[in-house]
Amino acid sequence: MECANTRKQFNQFISNHLIASALQALRNKTQSAVARTLGVHDSTILRRTEKYPEICETLVASGIIDFVMEGERKISEEEYRFLWKQMGELSQMKIKENASIAATNEACCSMEFTI
Repeated sequence: MECANTRKQFNQFISNHLIASALQALRNKTQSAVARTLGVHDSTILRRTEKYPEICETLVASGIIDFVMEGERKISEEEYRFLWKQMGELSQMKIKENASIAATNEACCSMEFTI
């Protein structure tokens, strides 16, 4: 019982993930650019980010577990596992190919030519 994760800790993990995602999106653009878009002073943006933890806890309580940023596409776990398997197979093919090339080079270099 002492080592069990409480619901609060689990929600805190997701909340921290949302906060990190939101801050990463803000880091990708300059604070000035965001402020200019909103028509506010630069310092207003920093003050608004102080509210992120409470906002993210509310989002987690609402069932939101992730953000999708512009240009991103979230995939299902099944699709992710399929792609991971494909990458593993491709990696193994490259390793075998490199091994055969190395063996061929070693065989060519070890031959002695006599004239």
